Amino acid sequence: MTDRLGGYWLGARLDGGGQVVVREAYDESGTRHALGVPCLLDDGARARLAASAAAAGHVRSLSVAKLTEACLDGDPPYLVSEYIEGPTLRQVVDRHGPYTGDDLYRLAAATATALAAVHEAGAAHGALTPDKVVLGSEGPRLVGLGLAGGGGGPPDDVHAWGRLLVFAAYGDDERLGGGERLDRPLRGLVAAALDRDPDRRPNARQLLMSLLDAPQSQQGRLLPPEPVDDPPLGARAEAVYLKLSPAEQDVVPEVFLRLVGLDSDGADTVVSASRDELVAGRGADVVAAIDGVLAAYREAGLLSDRAAPAIAHAALLRAWPRLHEWLDGEREGLAVHRELVAAARRWEAGGRPEGRLFRGEPLDRALAWAAGGRRRVTLNAGEQRFLDAGIATVRRRARRRRTAMAGLLSVAMVAALLALWQRGVADGRLDEAMARVAASRAEVLRPADPVTARKLSLAAWRLAPIPETRRALAVQDAAVGVFADPHAGPRTLHAVTDDGSVLAALEEGTLRLYDLASGRTLTTTAGPVQSVRAMAWSPDGRTLALVGVDRSYLYDLRTRTLGRPFGRGLGAPGEQSAWFSPGGGLLFAAARQSGERWAWDLRAGRAAYVGEYAVVGPGDRVALVFDGKRSEIRRTGRSSPAPWLDRMPWEYTTFAPDGERVAIAEETGIQVYGLDGVPARYTRLRPSPGHLRFSPDGRLLVSTDSDRVRVWRLAEGTLLADRQVPASADRPAQAALSGDGRWLRVLAGRGTVLTIDLARPAAPADPGAWVCEHYGPLSPEEWREHLPEVPYREAC
Repeated sequence: MTDRLGGYWLGARLDGGGQVVVREAYDESGTRHALGVPCLLDDGARARLAASAAAAGHVRSLSVAKLTEACLDGDPPYLVSEYIEGPTLRQVVDRHGPYTGDDLYRLAAATATALAAVHEAGAAHGALTPDKVVLGSEGPRLVGLGLAGGGGGPPDDVHAWGRLLVFAAYGDDERLGGGERLDRPLRGLVAAALDRDPDRRPNARQLLMSLLDAPQSQQGRLLPPEPVDDPPLGARAEAVYLKLSPAEQDVVPEVFLRLVGLDSDGADTVVSASRDELVAGRGADVVAAIDGVLAAYREAGLLSDRAAPAIAHAALLRAWPRLHEWLDGEREGLAVHRELVAAARRWEAGGRPEGRLFRGEPLDRALAWAAGGRRRVTLNAGEQRFLDAGIATVRRRARRRRTAMAGLLSVAMVAALLALWQRGVADGRLDEAMARVAASRAEVLRPADPVTARKLSLAAWRLAPIPETRRALAVQDAAVGVFADPHAGPRTLHAVTDDGSVLAALEEGTLRLYDLASGRTLTTTAGPVQSVRAMAWSPDGRTLALVGVDRSYLYDLRTRTLGRPFGRGLGAPGEQSAWFSPGGGLLFAAARQSGERWAWDLRAGRAAYVGEYAVVGPGDRVALVFDGKRSEIRRTGRSSPAPWLDRMPWEYTTFAPDGERVAIAEETGIQVYGLDGVPARYTRLRPSPGHLRFSPDGRLLVSTDSDRVRVWRLAEGTLLADRQVPASADRPAQAALSGDGRWLRVLAGRGTVLTIDLARPAAPADPGAWVCEHYGPLSPEEWREHLPEVPYREAC
């Protein structure tokens, strides 16, 4: 089987043997699926599978993994279904032993529910085994629907259900003697299901109705005995990345981008690279960092364990968002770089003959890429020697027409343009080379400054209307505005109001407030005498809390005064945060590394939720208190148990504006729950980066981490925005939504605030005219900063 099948990138093998092989698979968006490839021996088997898949497509049940696509005309044929994270029933029984008591009833009811839904849709599973039941975080799910061609029909499924329960109760020792583990009611249902006469077996609906009469079947969901640890490829890769040292993280893009090539159709593919290629010409520190990266990803099973490293599963190219972004940023230069790598290898292997050096267009292309087209890939020693030799050869053969140019350009750009000039190339070619450089710089600038990136893309287009500059100018970026704190330093603290209108900045004891719509400074005043660890705005935007080392303070925006110290501070260093409750009556503060955390009741003037982890809802009228299986929901004057909060991350939980739902970012994705613990969504939102915020009307959900923001429309699960933001070293980005849900402001690293238009307007017919109308051209000062090699030109 290849690395790709249809529109899916293939990962590890999940199941196999017999007539079906099942693989983990990812689509172009990075969404995880299960892809099954059946072995069809003849046209009759293909017809039966087609009929089974058509029926399976009508099954709608939360207890069954949904069949999402069936492609039976290709070679090989395949079926795609929803991926369910979690261990199979066989794995659970093998690791933890058979089930007993009420758990057997829960399993029986869940699987009977699934079979009833399958049969009532006119389908049959045909291959129900302990490997086809996955115990996910929301209960047992039936997988593999449609892959077996329906088997012998519903009666065979019921018989398989009976054997499934015997296995769950006895494991591989499927003997009903030696200690009865099925009580009488359940034993009777299993015996009926195992009747040798198919006509005497109950149907799945009858099984379910009998089970629902037993109270044991209705006492909660059957969950796996330990937290689900089945992260997708991208999450595994990201977890390894986050554990690396800063020096190792710096070289990860270089390592992985050298392990990606292009196939004959120009599509991404995995390639191998020797360690010598990765470390050639690097300093000792960089070599050590590269070796550390290779070792970490090999240990995680993400790189092959051999002399020439390669990405273990091509699916990682789409499953890991960070790698996908790196690839998108380097895509235009990947073909050039692979051509350079291959040519440099041949040149070295052949004894460095002059006849194998790049000349003409290949040399121009490689030099232009080396000078300004690459972002995260650096030339190794062999590649640099190859290009230097090519330039030297051209220099020996060229006319001497370069003196005036050399003084204007950086060393790298001199090398690129010099080769063009020496060959007597027209000024238009020089403009094209510089236009590519300008387009490349615009892409690097875009995450932090989309406005200047648009202006620079326009300048690149005016220099030379070539494909690279056309793409840069036509980029659809939802970020339409940016504000950068002009006084920001490495230790500046920032906080933005909930409506995104005001930014607070505290630098070296000076507090500044900025109006983000106009960019003007509202006030400049002295901050607290003691060091401040974190800041937060009240929900109404009138009060700024400043949490110091020992005490905290409130700044009143209306009176422009700083109140008296009160309560506590945060003494521990590291990643610290502060936030108000939705009703504004409580102030929370936490230090992540040390675990220090407190809440202060601002109205009563005393500590609240002492020793507890609480998430408070709208109006401060309801709170979730996280305490494992003893978790509870507290409302004014009463509380109720909420054991479903066990294992849920309190720090990634937020209330919806209605106070009746909460969104929780778990490792397996974002789910919205009612306060009874029942999921409100059929599928989870992925990926799950961390901190969440609802829009004021509850229709949108925003998630932020240290360098990315995503926005979903909850009704359809539509991803409205997914954008990189300037990274912050010690705190996640902060999101603020306008009341109408149209505008999103994101506070990111070093006081940068991006304004994102969530209305997703149509692309302008003339991008250049649109940039001129909305932003104007680069000013002469901006031109000198971003294109110092080229004399200023008016772009609008």
